[in-house]
Amino acid sequence: MGVQMIVCSCTVIRDAEIETALVEILSQPDAPIPTPGVVFRHLKKRMNCCGCAPLAVETIYNKVDALERKGLIPANVCASTRSKLLQFSAWRKLLRKEPEDEVFHEAAADQVGLQVA
Repeated sequence: MGVQMIVCSCTVIRDAEIETALVEILSQPDAPIPTPGVVFRHLKKRMNCCGCAPLAVETIYNKVDALERKGLIPANVCASTRSKLLQFSAWRKLLRKEPEDEVFHEAAADQVGLQVA
């Protein structure tokens, strides 16, 4: 086994564990967007200081691309994940511009094609 990188030193999560979690998460029907929270919960861990969040995000995105290249996740799953992330990012940008208003949030979600739970 090659060198493994520790992504979160608080909970000692390595990049190889994130890769395994991503395969399991993205193999599910209607797989969720693999955010650090989704991945950490899948690993039954919690972010403590959140200092690892930027590295966790970068690692997740890099691993998703690598898993697609290796054929471990289908290209359509990778494309769907990217699409969901772009929609989510657009929704968050809209929310940052407006006050906390449930009607506005639903309208913003409709505008970018998201379903608000």
